[in-house]
Amino acid sequence: MKTYYHKHKFIINLLVVFLLGSGLFFVHLQSPFSFLATKPTLFALLVVSIVLLTINTVPLPPKGNSLSMDSAIFLATLFVFGLNLALWALLTSGVVYSLLKREIAWWKHLVNFAMYTLMITGAHYIFLWTGGTIGYLQASNLLSYLTTLISYFFINILIIGVFFYSMNHLQLIQEMKSTLQKSVSNYAISLASALLLTLLFESNAVLGLIIFTVIILLVSKGFKEYFHLNEEINKDRSYRQQILNSLPVGIITADDKQSNFSLNTAASCLLKLTGQEIRDVIMMKEPPAFNSSFWEIMLSKRICQNVKVRYSRGGEELHLLVSQSVLHDEDQNIIGRIFYFIDITVTEELEKRMHQSEKLAALGELAAGAAHEIRNPLAVLHGFFSLMKQSFTKDELERYQVPLLIKEFDRINAIIEDMLLMARPGAPRLQETTFKTILEQIPTFPDMTENEPEMKVMLDDTKVMVDLKQMKQVIYNLYRNSREAIKGKGIITISSQKLNGKYLLFFKDNGAGINDEMKKSLFHPFHTSKETGTGLGLTIVQRIIENHQGSIEVYETSSKGTTFLITLPLSPQQ
Repeated sequence: MKTYYHKHKFIINLLVVFLLGSGLFFVHLQSPFSFLATKPTLFALLVVSIVLLTINTVPLPPKGNSLSMDSAIFLATLFVFGLNLALWALLTSGVVYSLLKREIAWWKHLVNFAMYTLMITGAHYIFLWTGGTIGYLQASNLLSYLTTLISYFFINILIIGVFFYSMNHLQLIQEMKSTLQKSVSNYAISLASALLLTLLFESNAVLGLIIFTVIILLVSKGFKEYFHLNEEINKDRSYRQQILNSLPVGIITADDKQSNFSLNTAASCLLKLTGQEIRDVIMMKEPPAFNSSFWEIMLSKRICQNVKVRYSRGGEELHLLVSQSVLHDEDQNIIGRIFYFIDITVTEELEKRMHQSEKLAALGELAAGAAHEIRNPLAVLHGFFSLMKQSFTKDELERYQVPLLIKEFDRINAIIEDMLLMARPGAPRLQETTFKTILEQIPTFPDMTENEPEMKVMLDDTKVMVDLKQMKQVIYNLYRNSREAIKGKGIITISSQKLNGKYLLFFKDNGAGINDEMKKSLFHPFHTSKETGTGLGLTIVQRIIENHQGSIEVYETSSKGTTFLITLPLSPQQ
């Protein structure tokens, strides 16, 4: 409803402007025969010049703004030849322009004609009222020329203000201010051009008009070429900036005084800082306390290549590879520095995994050789102690701690078994089954006591290709790990989910959780927080899962418990 009201009001204002302009035109219009008989060439040139300058405007910044020099011709004609010739030139040029620009709506041509009529007629009366006399340029008319231009200018602004008012009253003042700021210099140029054309009219009207028109057309062409060149330069600059912003490398450039700097999108994203925040750090004489190793390199102006530093952002720790080099100008003078860095966090994690794999490989070779050498004499000793247990009396058994010795031998044997399993878990013999089936084949877990945790199994029937025996070992190791973490009565939940061609197995307990320091080395061999643990259980699990082309990770951990996530690939059919 409100939009319809504004539209209706706008149409009424257009109609009022058209009727006023048309009325003034016909009231002041006189016979054209007087000047057609004496100045036919001049009239024709006036029409051609006005049309040419209306089409070929002078472009001005910003883009989309332009200056039409037809007003200078109308004003000069008004000063020298009077209102009648100016109105006939307006009518004829308007008809020619509307025929050339038929893609413009007809009503816009009519409104434009009415606006120019109001402006020219109003300026004419102001010129006469301020004492101006029709004729060639006179020094005594300078005040009249100035007031005429100002009236021409304000009539135009007034009409534009009426249109803005009809569309949106709230933005009227703002739009009027913007129009005034943009138009003052344009109309000053129009006044100077009108006075110049008035002088040319005095010497030779036809030749002067031709010279004026040619000069304006050349100026228009020159400005258009300049704007085109400037636009190409801006496009080229924008293209280079897009290249810099597309690079996965953070780049900060700074001059020697550190007063000016620029950065690309990657720098802002990696550092999680705005341009102003980076500027504040750069302006410091000493590196800040946070991430000091990173900022020290930049602020010290030290030239370096590929220095590894740590950078903390919002609780997340990154590994950055930092470099700094000098920035030269065209004459190879040093004008500043380029500070650039890349995120190598993923690479660092891969290196850690490679080192972990190397450790496991070395440990596997050691375990394979040592286990075989230890196992045989251990079996002999275990056999003798078993015979002693059978032949000794109860007092002798307690005296020589035979049961304790046998228990410790069993523990050594378990460590050797784990070492052999970790050293050579064997290539998995894959068969299609479900984890629900695997759990059903483990009716009771080994070493179960009366105070066992409650098991909640929420597995689906998704079939996976796994080694049945090795997966039983995985589940048992995780169960034993969770049971020891619970330390008493608790709940262990096993659930699954199929997502994006992967099978996700969640193994959750409600224990005390894992601290950050322990989490970093959780899968390292012989790393354990338990008094009786070997530190090989999770290492074996990781080795088995990786042999199945899968992965295991700590999905979440807190004081409310820990969840391990095993990810296994599914066959393409699934």
